[in-house]
Parts: sequence; structure tokens; C-alpha cells
Amino acid sequence: MIFLALLATVVLSSFNSTHAAKPEIDCSKIRGVCYGIVNDAEQVRRELGYGSRVQLNAVRFWLSRVAYERQGEKYIQQIVDFVRICDECGYKSMPILFNGNMLNPKTIEPGDYEASDAYAIAVVSALKDEPGLLMFDVMNEPLCSPYIYQSPKEERADREEKIWAFLRREIEVVQKNAPDALTTVGYTTAWEIEESTAKMIDVLSFHDYNDLRERVDSNFKLAKEWGQKLNKQVMNTETGCLARANPYEMALQYCNEYNMGWFAFELMIHGRCIDEHGIFYPDGTIRDAGTIAAMFGCYRNRDSRTVIPTNPNREGKVDHALALLRDALKEYTSDAFDYRRSDKKKLLDACEVAANLLEACELVPMSDLPTTKIEEFRRDENADLWEIRKFAFDLAERLKEVAQIF
Repeated sequence: MIFLALLATVVLSSFNSTHAAKPEIDCSKIRGVCYGIVNDAEQVRRELGYGSRVQLNAVRFWLSRVAYERQGEKYIQQIVDFVRICDECGYKSMPILFNGNMLNPKTIEPGDYEASDAYAIAVVSALKDEPGLLMFDVMNEPLCSPYIYQSPKEERADREEKIWAFLRREIEVVQKNAPDALTTVGYTTAWEIEESTAKMIDVLSFHDYNDLRERVDSNFKLAKEWGQKLNKQVMNTETGCLARANPYEMALQYCNEYNMGWFAFELMIHGRCIDEHGIFYPDGTIRDAGTIAAMFGCYRNRDSRTVIPTNPNREGKVDHALALLRDALKEYTSDAFDYRRSDKKKLLDACEVAANLLEACELVPMSDLPTTKIEEFRRDENADLWEIRKFAFDLAERLKEVAQIF
């Protein structure tokens, strides 16, 4: 610990006021995603390649003091390698040094400052001159932890100040050891922005997982006001959660309207958040086309005065599809019905015409696409013909319903 104290003291006192100017960036141009460090270079290139299709240009990722203390220089080299691969793929990096979500209260006690200083110094010293560095996020969501929201009411203010004091110190550590690098803090919402720390950083950033457009708008409006007050650029560094009624399309629309750069949470559909976050599956397919459209500034029409319902039978295609289904379902022997004589390909071809009509006109849930089931039937050499027939009949009934055909 004596060595750590000396190291922190030496570096904190070595700030040279004659350093070069910080990089000038236009934060409104940032189109980022949160993306955890992956130690497989081939996987990183493949997955970032998916994001390149939609012109993503930045990644935001969490670091760990615990991992650093366990692995030392090996961990630092992993971070450097990751940043370099991201840069090769066209992505600038925003590493997150500390995380309020996983806060260990011990780490914000003055007696533990030296260890945090040493970790921060090791990271910023390794990354400060990397061309792929965008900026350092000194702390993610400082107050979003059980330490705060489960605290006794009478202790909350003191606990918050402990966090702010720790954060002020670590912002200073980063800035004095990487004077030319930009800094930010990922405040949980604009309502969490705290002035003493906000004044110290270069760029304001906040998160939004609100469930009503009114609340989303209020959050962005307040963030913009903070930016005007402190004369700083503002961006949203975390947004989009299906299970919080915060669809990507809605979140990204407000980023666009307020001309703010953004980081969606997150690039890949995987891990513990697999059913509520993520844009790309591991094979490069997507969960929701609306998310991709929103990344290019295109949004669904929600104005009932101008929305035009689709008409799948405008050119008689529903009639045609029903005829195909009817014909494919009529498989008889000379004297009795025998479903086992059904022509599987004929049935599935008829089903595909019907499914394409329903999906093109968005008349079925996009999370349960009929074409998914059709592909499953096609792949299965032993598919149950009776199940295929029932599926075909259900598609016919759905088509008749949406086209209002008796």
C-alpha cells in the first residue's frame, strides 16, 4: 500500500499545464453501442461487422478493478488489444472505469482511495495515447446501487456525498494522468446529474429507460438544459430496454430530435439480458427491423389521421393464396381421406405465399413469424404432415379474417 500511495502522489502532482489541447469531437455524430470486452479477436471483428452495416462507430464497455488486481498487466494488455481491434473495425472506444451498479461500498471509503487510484492510473496510462480512444467514462450510474436506494432515509445524503467525493477524486486522477483525453460520467438520468462532478468533465452523458414518451422527452430536455448551463456537449450513453417499455425506436427518435449522439444497450442478443436487450443475434440476423430503421432516422407512422391500412388482397393475392391452400389440403385416396398422402412441398409452398402476405402487411406478431415455422418444417425430414396441415388451415383462416373474406 505504501507503493500505491507513493505512485498516486507522484502522478497526481505531475500534471503539466503545457499539454496539447484536447481533441475536438462532434458528439452528435456518435452512433454507439454498449459491448462487453471479448477476448476472441475473430468474434469481435465479426460482431462489430454487424454493427458496421448500420454505420455504428463507437463502443462503450465496462472495466473492472477486481479483474485488474487479479491479473495485473495481463488485464491491461487485454484492454489495449480490444481497443485496437475496435479501432481497426472503425469504432472509437469509451471504457468505463468504475460502476455504480456493482458498487462495493468499501471502495468509496477514503482508506481505499489509493487502490482505486492505482487501477485508474494503470488503465488511463495504457489507453491515453491510443488512436481508438474516444473518451473515458469515469463512472457508470453513480447512484444506481443498493447502497443508495436501500439506504436508511437519514443516511442517504451522506452516502451520496461519499460517492460524489470519490468520483471527483477519480475524475481528477484521470485528467491529471491523461490530460489530453476527454472525460464523461454516465449519469443514470438527467435528474441525477450532479453539478460539482458535471463541471469537471468534458462531455455530459445520461441514460434513458423511461416508459412514456412524455418522460423520455422530459429527461432529454433536462439534459439539454444542463448542457446549455455548463456549456458542454450532451449525449445519451445508454438506452433501449424492451422489458422496461423503452423500445429502441422510441429512444433513438428522441436522440435524433435533440441532436444527441447515442449508445444503445446493447449490440448483441446474448448473456443475462438476452430477452430484453440486444440488436443482433450471433449469426447477424436481427430481432426488430424498427430498431434498424430508427438508426437511420426512419420511424413508424403512429398518426391515425394519416396511417393507411394495408390491403393484402388489393391485387387478388389473398384469393390466390387461399386457392393454393385449398388445393394443397385436398389430398384423398380413391375412397377415403388420408392425410399421409399430402404433398409436403405443395403444402409448404402454399403456406409460404400466405405467410409472406401476412408478414409483408404486418398482420401477424413479428416475434412469431409464420415463415419461421415454415423453415422449421422444411428442415425436418420427418415433419408431421398432420401438423403442417393444421398450420396451413390456420393460415387460411387468418388470411380470410384480415381480408374479410367469408
